[in-house]
Amino acid sequence: MDAFATLRPHLDRCGADAWALVASIGNRTAAPPPGITRPTYSAAEELAAEAVIAFARERRLVVNPDAFGNLHVTRPGDPAGRAVASGSHLDSVPNGGNYDGLAGAVAAVTVLAAAEAAGLRLRRPLLAIAMRGEESPWFGTAYIGSRLMLGHSTLPEIGDLRRADSGRGLADHLRALGYPGAPGAVLDPADLDCFLELHIEQGPLLEAADAPLGIASAIRGNVRFPSARCRGVYGHSAALPRSHRQDAVLAVAELALALDTYWAGLIGRGDDSFVATVGKFFTDPSQHAMTKVAGEVGFSLNVGSTTPDVLAAARAFILDEVARISAKRGVVFDLGPEVGTAPVALSARLIGMAEDSASALGIPALRMPTVGHDAAMFALKGVEASVLLMRNQNGSHNPDESMTEEDFLSGVRVLARTMLLAADAG
Repeated sequence: MDAFATLRPHLDRCGADAWALVASIGNRTAAPPPGITRPTYSAAEELAAEAVIAFARERRLVVNPDAFGNLHVTRPGDPAGRAVASGSHLDSVPNGGNYDGLAGAVAAVTVLAAAEAAGLRLRRPLLAIAMRGEESPWFGTAYIGSRLMLGHSTLPEIGDLRRADSGRGLADHLRALGYPGAPGAVLDPADLDCFLELHIEQGPLLEAADAPLGIASAIRGNVRFPSARCRGVYGHSAALPRSHRQDAVLAVAELALALDTYWAGLIGRGDDSFVATVGKFFTDPSQHAMTKVAGEVGFSLNVGSTTPDVLAAARAFILDEVARISAKRGVVFDLGPEVGTAPVALSARLIGMAEDSASALGIPALRMPTVGHDAAMFALKGVEASVLLMRNQNGSHNPDESMTEEDFLSGVRVLARTMLLAADAG
């Protein structure tokens, strides 16, 4: 591809500068330890935004923060029309890693900087977007910046959500940083040709496969019971025979093991997309004791898949198992509120372009499902979307999150070539 050959030397130079920028932002948002903490609409997230703005403007790019603080980066002189967009988020989870979100946001700006340095003229404009507030721990919901930007939610609807660490509302945090907010969307999906998100992989598959790049097949949906409970009867551990016990711990443990066996069966039938997690499992500290049969357990259930029918079948299985175990053990389950999201399909056209780019560059790539990212918000608004995943040695959402410079640059190169293909497509 002639355009990429022209771009390549500029991309490698800009990529090295971008890697240094990511490291610098990490060093400046590493307090308090361990790891990285960039709360949504905080001074630390704003520091990251200001560093990205400076990086872009030094490379003759135009930066326009929107009413919600998302950064829209463009090239001067780009043609009018529907843009080929890329980006990711700037915030982190508490005591997380530096690359989750940030690396992809900086990579998108890097592609535009290299295109500007190379003087490329394309049929479609390029757009990089650095988004705010993708992580859910801060306001209890994910994708704050992209949801507001695209109109999935409005500030009047969610502006009273309170940040977990400060106790202050979302609208208050926006005003404190000088962002006025808006009553509705500020980016029209009709103005976008497509959206590509480069993100770290958040699991071990690429490391295990010795592949630097993943190309997402779809985004998993989920069914979640975040506040489930099982109630049995407390009893004396030495005096109560097994036949008379209504043990809440064993009831929930049996449910968890049944779900794990169900998962293994799906894997055996070739389904590599399904996941199941019991993330919370606890007895009541005011009641539990080594010498008491547990009369109550709190727990959570979370199942995910890229296929709606698989999710529906897993939900039905959970309900059937709850009924069976309740009758068997004399306990009562209350699964509590049910929440979840539908699986999100990703663009076959962009997947093909990304695979073509990886192959042309000699970069091994693995097609695989992925988890929720800002790209889902674009896809749900009818924008063709794709997710590219960079190898990450130690998982994500933890202080040990890691990535090599070469893997970052491999991701940037595949992203750049795919964006150029999309920008010059008929």
